Amino acid sequence: MSIENDIASEMYSFGIGNTPLIKLDDNLYAKAEFCNKFGSIKSRAAFFMIDYALKTGIINRDTIIVEASSGNTGIAVAGISNLFGLKSKIIIPEGASNGTKDYLKSLGSDLILTKGNSTEASIEYARSIVESDPGRYFRLNQHGNDLNSDAHYYTTAPEIKNEIINVDFLVAGIGTGGTITGISRYLKENGNTKTVGIIPDSGSHIFGLRNPFISNNKGILDKYMKYIDDVKELNEKYAYYGVRELMDKQRLFCRPLIGC
Repeated sequence: MSIENDIASEMYSFGIGNTPLIKLDDNLYAKAEFCNKFGSIKSRAAFFMIDYALKTGIINRDTIIVEASSGNTGIAVAGISNLFGLKSKIIIPEGASNGTKDYLKSLGSDLILTKGNSTEASIEYARSIVESDPGRYFRLNQHGNDLNSDAHYYTTAPEIKNEIINVDFLVAGIGTGGTITGISRYLKENGNTKTVGIIPDSGSHIFGLRNPFISNNKGILDKYMKYIDDVKELNEKYAYYGVRELMDKQRLFCRPLIGC
């Protein structure tokens, strides 16, 4: 068994993954990632990145995990670090919701806020912390860590494939690119899936999504962009309409972001 498969098995034992598929309409399904421990799809990637670092000796129990996030990844990293008995330091934009900030504090993380809504500023701050004492701090680097994508190649995608034999289209939001590239790699290796990524348009701000093509922090996409067939822009008002429609038609309460 590979180390990735070993991590996947351990991840499931912690109550992360094996989330249900919800049928929204004829031939339209959504993966219910809010069922994961710590409430989002980011629990998968955070678990893979942290567990791999522990298993391979990159970090030890005295290492402090550092990560920049706009919300969900920070919560997942803080929660999973706590599960493993590790300390964490999460850097998020000050514009993040008060609920996110309070949740991070409740998980025992040291929370640092950067000005405005820019995740890029948080990334640079996280990098500077690790560079100040690399023996003490370890940055997961979700935007450039292959394990972010691998988490979905080894868990999310096989779960989908086990329930839907022929997946015609995969539509997912792009933040780091980990979710969409990991799932797409697996589905394309095992079928003829077309993959469409969603990014916010130039006038919109949707937490969890970003336009990575104007960022220097896009290592995963630089490596795996060939697995995304098309990219569409989304205006934030339509994201809110979609949230409202999910509530009205499906009784699903979702925040105004689409995937991660």
